[in-house]
Amino acid sequence: MSTLYDFPPFPGFRPEALDFLRALKQHNRRDWFRPRKAIYEDEVRWPMQCLVADVGRELIRRGLPLRGDPEQGLFRIYRDTRFSKDKRPYKTHIGAVLSRTGSRRDLGVVYIHVEPGDSFLGAGFWKPEATFLRRWRRKLWQEAEAFLDIVRQLQTHGLTLETDSMRKRMPRGFEEAANSPVAEYLRWNSFLVSQDVPDEAVLHPDFAQTVLRFAEIVLPLLEFGWDAADT
Repeated sequence: MSTLYDFPPFPGFRPEALDFLRALKQHNRRDWFRPRKAIYEDEVRWPMQCLVADVGRELIRRGLPLRGDPEQGLFRIYRDTRFSKDKRPYKTHIGAVLSRTGSRRDLGVVYIHVEPGDSFLGAGFWKPEATFLRRWRRKLWQEAEAFLDIVRQLQTHGLTLETDSMRKRMPRGFEEAANSPVAEYLRWNSFLVSQDVPDEAVLHPDFAQTVLRFAEIVLPLLEFGWDAADT
């Protein structure tokens, strides 16, 4: 199995990677993709593996509690269409994560998304299970000022903590926190931060430094959640 040190420094995605993903969006069929799979492997998957490995090596060097795994951290190009009305077989982007173990199945990750016109970096906790949410909310209530300080620090870097789902009422067991300064956050079901990335940025080796910087900025949020999960 490949390791972090089997991959060269991230060279930047070539324009051919974005061209391939644009074409795949127009021709999302198996008979189109199969004869071009080698282009996907060489121009899309390989550079993403190099990026994750490159960032992963630097995370270790800096002693940060995130890992990049160029095998376990990448998402497959194939869509799961078993229970979907949308039967298009392929994703038209490539995604990967940095996490505590390097696995994309970990709780609380940094997410790297490369897609023509819609690339971004993301981080946080997306619709975690109920057990974690109870622990998160308890910690959030008990350590409200520490959490709000994390939110403010994100804002100083131009990042906004957001959610994609929230309860209409306070969760059971937290009713008395209705007037807390973190009352709104207690109703959230996800805790997410994102940063848009222009196409030209992913074409340069410096994109690895952009990912690293983003990871450093969002790490306090991730650590807040990990601490809740481990309690």
